[in-house]
Amino acid sequence: MSFRKKACRIVALLAAFVLVSMTPAAVSNFTASAKSLDEMIKESEQLKKQAEQLKKKIEQQEKNLKNTQQYINTLSDQIKNCTAQIDLLMSRIEKMESNISQVQSEISVKENEIQNKRSELESKFQQLRLRLRTLSKTGNFTTLQMLLNTDSYSDYLIKYEIMKRIAENDKKLMDELEAELAEINSEKEKLEQKKADLQSQRDEVEKLKKESESKKKELENLSAKKKSEVQKLSSDIKSNENKYKSTYDEYLKLEEQIQRIINESQSSGNYAGYMFWPVPAVRNISSFYGPRWGRLHKGIDIANGSVPIYGQNIIAAASGTVIYANSTNSWGGGYGYHVIIDHGLDSKGRKISTLYAHCSKVFVKVGDKVIGGKTVIALAGNTGDVTGPHLHFEVRVNGVAVDPIANGYIKW
Repeated sequence: MSFRKKACRIVALLAAFVLVSMTPAAVSNFTASAKSLDEMIKESEQLKKQAEQLKKKIEQQEKNLKNTQQYINTLSDQIKNCTAQIDLLMSRIEKMESNISQVQSEISVKENEIQNKRSELESKFQQLRLRLRTLSKTGNFTTLQMLLNTDSYSDYLIKYEIMKRIAENDKKLMDELEAELAEINSEKEKLEQKKADLQSQRDEVEKLKKESESKKKELENLSAKKKSEVQKLSSDIKSNENKYKSTYDEYLKLEEQIQRIINESQSSGNYAGYMFWPVPAVRNISSFYGPRWGRLHKGIDIANGSVPIYGQNIIAAASGTVIYANSTNSWGGGYGYHVIIDHGLDSKGRKISTLYAHCSKVFVKVGDKVIGGKTVIALAGNTGDVTGPHLHFEVRVNGVAVDPIANGYIKW
């Protein structure tokens, strides 16, 4: 049951209880009771509205909490991926450093080989120099001298051939040593280039690792921030849940008080002193009570506002008995389909009734009992003398239409 419907029951049943049970001397206090009830209704509406707002806020916060937690989970997965990537890059770096170290060892070996070959080459060169120096000192290094120092030509040829072979052998040995040295240098250069390439690759991988570490740090900071937001959201939700519980409990307590009045106030044929707005969904007034088009406009016209009025529920403004219900004559004396409700006597003994005109459909019949603010008596329409869909609403005192707003019967 909606709050406004409950309020209608409160008002109607309270009126019934009070007017049936009150003595004439107590009737003057009834208006004050009705006003007090009006205040209770307004307070209850405010509490209900506050509770609904808190509930919506909690629902939104819970949605935000869920989304944030899901985002944290996503960040956690991304951090894990970054960690795995960093580990992989570290493994690659370690392998490259191992390769670089191995190449450096090979370079060191080649450097030792180069040093040894250079030493060997230098030794051979020194031996050659020594032999030449010895020959120079003994004077046996020229062909003529060697010829003069031989006993025969054949002896000369033998010595010449020996000297020639020694020279050729020395030259061949020097050439081989120089070739080996050049080859070793070439191998060393290739190893150094390989080392440089590996170092360059290692630097690239190191760069990727640093980027991954930076991204991981950024993700971790963002995750920490989101976790802080989760803590705050959780705290805010708990705080708002407490506020909601307190507000809703207060609302229920007030509703219980109102319900108790309802239970004590079963029925009555007298006016309770309070009316509800007859079209809950629409509160726009297109024409007020007073002179219009050269005659008295006897009520107010509730028409299209932000919400179209056609087909909207029309409720009994106050509890009472249906004394007229036209649902067959669409003209109905200009009122179209319309309903009149007798609300009994007010605190001053005046007969109060209300009229609801231009309906599209009527749900009640003569003799039906209705509860103010609860019973749907008709649907708004455009029957009768109208220029557009609206509800023409009248309040009558002793059969005479009065201004429902100026006299405080309804509040706009």
